[in-house]
Amino acid sequence: MALFKIKSAFTVLIEDDINKNILPLLIELLENTDGMVQVTCYEQPLSVWQTILQDKSIKCLKGFDNEPVAKSICVIDSLNQMVLDLGWSASLNNIKSLQTNSNVTKLILILHRDCLIPNSKIETHLHHISNAVISFDEVMANKIWVQVKKSGKIFKSEEIMSYDAPTSTFKLSPVLKEDNLKVTQSEKVSPGSLTTFKIETDQIQQLEKNKLKLPYMNKINEGKGKVFYEPDVVDDWDDEDPDEDLDI
Repeated sequence: MALFKIKSAFTVLIEDDINKNILPLLIELLENTDGMVQVTCYEQPLSVWQTILQDKSIKCLKGFDNEPVAKSICVIDSLNQMVLDLGWSASLNNIKSLQTNSNVTKLILILHRDCLIPNSKIETHLHHISNAVISFDEVMANKIWVQVKKSGKIFKSEEIMSYDAPTSTFKLSPVLKEDNLKVTQSEKVSPGSLTTFKIETDQIQQLEKNKLKLPYMNKINEGKGKVFYEPDVVDDWDDEDPDEDLDI
């Protein structure tokens, strides 16, 4: 399910770091696609991409000269280096230009999170303009966090990647709900920690509360509780039967 949603997204952002191998995922996203694969080569030369994507027609460009003239899947292999070369404003305009180009059938952006400067807003902006975001887990190399936006709805999931080399089969398996439940329970916040004053009672206070006897409780327990009504001088008291016109 998650893999289908990712493949159907137009702009896909892949967030990795130096210890992650994104090639199986990237190859799967380019599998069974028509047209040329156009790579904006900031990190790897054309020869490397030709070795990785042997059955694809590949074109390697750089900088602003990356507008496809034929139906193509566009890949930017390092947004970090692109921003260093062009600046963030020019890079963002370039990405938006590719998103509106009728020859672009899919746009794949690769961002190295471990190379971002502290408090960088680049990641936030990229999340906003991307239809799907794939973030690799910091601990588990084969675990990813998926977020897909479609028709005003957001789909989120945790997936485990697996790749069978002999059959060249890539698979995503959702993380078991029991595991998610354990995480949720461990992160559950006590209501008392959300206020600046004490809203919970301790054991001593609860005992004192149970010992408290209000005056009217004795009468209720004895079965002698009664309600007395004394009409006021301004009361509009009507002795007529309001249902006298009914045949009851």
